[in-house]
Parts: sequence; structure tokens; C-alpha cells
Amino acid sequence: MITSNIEVILIVTGVLTATMLAQFVAPSWTLRRTFGEVPSGVVSIVLARHWGLLLFCVGMLLVYSAFHPTVRQPAVVLASVEKAGFAACVFGSSLRHRRIPSIMATGDALMVVIYVLYLLGL
Repeated sequence: MITSNIEVILIVTGVLTATMLAQFVAPSWTLRRTFGEVPSGVVSIVLARHWGLLLFCVGMLLVYSAFHPTVRQPAVVLASVEKAGFAACVFGSSLRHRRIPSIMATGDALMVVIYVLYLLGL
């Protein structure tokens, strides 16, 4: 089921991931709306922008892999590690008590499950 629909899954999850480009463009606004806090200082803003850009790249790699099967497995592994790491960071911290980060982490965790099932050939 997952394997036969992997292209659509990769496009949808890739586009969702790539929306974090908003954090690159407007880091203070995005972090305030998402996490309820504003970065304090240049280093925080630069790291937030970098994080947003990296997530955009991971999302676009997922979309690209939907059309290029030769890079699909490494792209899915990379995205799985990134998403599992984010979910662990949120659920392993006080962020788990905040609505939006918890929703994002749950979504990423579900994507990891789908990606792992795909990698297992299911």
C-alpha cells in the first residue's frame, strides 16, 4: 500500500516539510507563532534561519525523490533521521506541553513510521 503510493506520499510530506522556508524568511515571527518565544540575539536568529533553510532542503529532496527513484532511499533515510530527531527533542522537553510543537512532532513521527514501512517494503 505505501510502496505503491510512495510518490504521492513523498510529494505531500515533502511540501509540508518545505513550508519551513517561512522560518528562513521570517524567523522571529515563525518562532513566536510556533513555539511562543522570540529568538534573542543574532546567533538565535541565524540558527533559526539556517534550520528553516535545512528543512526546506529536506522537503525539496523528498519531492525530488518522488520523481527520481535512485535517490529515494537515501532521501527517506535522511528525512526519517531529521524527523525522528525533532520528535524526540519536542517530546523529550517541555515543548511537549505546547500545542503547535506537539502537533508538528506528532506529524513528523507519523511520517517516520510511514517512511520506515516504505523502507521495509510494505
